[in-house]
Amino acid sequence: MSSFHKTLILPLVSTGNVPQLCTDLVLHSLSDEFEFVKSLDSMYVHPFVGALDYSAEDAQPVLYKSSPDKKLSTALELFYNKAKNLYVIQQRTPVIQGYVNNFVRETIIPLVDELQISHLTVLDSYGALDESIISKKFATNAAKGMNNIDPYFSMGTCRMGSIESLSSEFDSALDLQVDPNTSQHYTTSLLKFTERSLVQEVSTDQQIFKIIYHLINSRLSKLEEIKYCTFFVHEGDNSLDAGLFASRFEDFVNPTEESAGASVSISHFKTPVSWKGVYGFNEIPSTLEEGIYI
Repeated sequence: MSSFHKTLILPLVSTGNVPQLCTDLVLHSLSDEFEFVKSLDSMYVHPFVGALDYSAEDAQPVLYKSSPDKKLSTALELFYNKAKNLYVIQQRTPVIQGYVNNFVRETIIPLVDELQISHLTVLDSYGALDESIISKKFATNAAKGMNNIDPYFSMGTCRMGSIESLSSEFDSALDLQVDPNTSQHYTTSLLKFTERSLVQEVSTDQQIFKIIYHLINSRLSKLEEIKYCTFFVHEGDNSLDAGLFASRFEDFVNPTEESAGASVSISHFKTPVSWKGVYGFNEIPSTLEEGIYI
């Protein structure tokens, strides 16, 4: 029996593409543990095809060693880590506008059911320009007198067994509130965030809300928990943001009670060759000749 609950990591395409970059770091840093499973139906995401990615330290596409005939990567790919009972989706392009609900219902939910996933971890990001999000977060925390807040990483959980009645009384049970400045609806009861989380609520127009809504109504018998991990990022070279996010890897996986407390952190990050020339933990130039505005 595995010492980890069967978990699926789903990165959302969001600010700075940090969830995708974080997923790159997880996959390539642990490339000796992961293997490619299959390409997923990409009907509802923008088309993509590219060369197989790999870490410069590996010098070859180690992630695809179990599929020697595979020559190209696609928009949606699934990988598996047997040691940690962990499935990871790498989503390389956004969902086509207006088709998020279709994507969740016809791609994600059937996969969760097929793999008999018990824990789903969703990765997200937001930045200072996401005004309707960031202003609400600071206002909410200040009103509650919250301190010792982590300025970057937030995590909330949704226990499926405790919200079964929501599928029939969704609006009333969620205690939706309206932000007078943006007219957006927020809920603080769908996810239980940690005390140190800057984020303490989600709005009904966020992808995570739609994902949880459809999962609740699909009544998947094996799904026990949805974990939402989101990271505050800066625009620009987001490799450092991705590294900080990936350093929370132990929060993404779900050890059983018998193995709780065991360290599963990533000790050495390996970046893929696709980052070369774009990302890569580079120091910010400080001289006139190499300054960031040149």
